[in-house]
Amino acid sequence: MSEVKKESYYKQNLPNLIERLKNSISKIETIIDSDIEDDITDDKLFNVLKAKRQASEDVIWTLKRIDDLENEFNGVEEEQETKSLSANPAKRYAQQANK
Repeated sequence: MSEVKKESYYKQNLPNLIERLKNSISKIETIIDSDIEDDITDDKLFNVLKAKRQASEDVIWTLKRIDDLENEFNGVEEEQETKSLSANPAKRYAQQANK
């Protein structure tokens, strides 16, 4: 008999999640690309700029998350060096001291 490899529900749905995340990027980018009106008040300008900054951070997070999920789905392990760069300096120093 041949063995049937059972895939987890998580792994089955990863491609759908990745595709949805990719689709969300274009929607978030519309916030970044939108023009700011010249006659906007200062308090509203602050909120618009804050929304644009948050949208840019969301795009960056989404891109990184897509990479992580695709690597996980494809069984690719990310190098520890790239992971340690995102750690805070104290943790990075401790990791280097342990080597």
